[in-house]
Amino acid sequence: MDKDPIPRPAARAAALRIPWPGAWALGLLLAALAYGGPAPAQERVARVGWLTLQQDGRYEEITARGFVAGLREAGFVEGRNLEFVKRSADGDLRRLGPLAKEIAAAKVDVIFAPAKPMADAAWYASRRIPTVIATVTDPVRVDYAVSLARPGKHITGVTTANAELIGKRLQLLTELVPGAKRIGTFIDPALLDSCSEEVDLMEKSAKVLGLSLVRIEVRAGKDIDIQAAMQRAVAAQVQAVVTAPMTSNQDITDRLAGQAALQRMPFVHDVPQLAGDALAVYGPDFEDIYRRAGHYVARILKGEKPAEMAIEEPQRFRLIVNARTARQLGIALPAAVLLRADEVIQ
Repeated sequence: MDKDPIPRPAARAAALRIPWPGAWALGLLLAALAYGGPAPAQERVARVGWLTLQQDGRYEEITARGFVAGLREAGFVEGRNLEFVKRSADGDLRRLGPLAKEIAAAKVDVIFAPAKPMADAAWYASRRIPTVIATVTDPVRVDYAVSLARPGKHITGVTTANAELIGKRLQLLTELVPGAKRIGTFIDPALLDSCSEEVDLMEKSAKVLGLSLVRIEVRAGKDIDIQAAMQRAVAAQVQAVVTAPMTSNQDITDRLAGQAALQRMPFVHDVPQLAGDALAVYGPDFEDIYRRAGHYVARILKGEKPAEMAIEEPQRFRLIVNARTARQLGIALPAAVLLRADEVIQ
């Protein structure tokens, strides 16, 4: 019988002294070839606590968009390697404490508590979990940090540097409405304790400029009556209105601006993205502030320690003047203000 000229697989294996693989090993080999090698390890999902006073409104929409964009830029995407544990007090300050404890109990890696009322709640809920802030006026003064350059504690992030901005905003108002001496500002009484530093700075700045600051009550919440709030300002016989740097005020800034225009009241506030019908706006870019806060959260998730991460001041500011509103109010805009303006709404 002739010899087979082509060795069979078993014969080749014997010739090379390598045992021919069994069926189970062959299956593994074929699977590896089909899938291009071993399956990659599953990416860890980071858990980020996110505490807010409000969850509705344009300000919340704008700032949330910035925060999510910052995380995405750093490689963290919800649904892929990121999970939010988000809680909102819906305007009820009393709910922030229990909600912060709920977030801490969920074993999150980082807590994002942007403004002081939320940061206070997070502080009492846990001093072990790294916490990132976004719009706290002076983190050192309220004992969140030893210094901006080296916080030394579990809190870091971005500060709005309102100590300087408050004075500049009031100075702007005196330029736009030179005869105004009695200035109204909207204050949420529920936030006075947690925002006392901002209110103190505002009153000191007003005194330096020879202004009388009149507090006008406005409470945060879904059912807030903006028209009634502005009518209280008119009844108080104020000559102009400027917002206090409070989270609850930022959430209703655009609606306050509209009512001020209807009441023919000069109104200056601090949220450039919500300029609306206000006479003027001067403040930091809040969307960018929240974007930077997203970067801080990402850095902590990647292993950096908040105690060693310098707290950052805003990088972008905008002055917007509304010439249309000025005409309606019969105000001649000073050339000096127009020259400084980043934008003039015609």
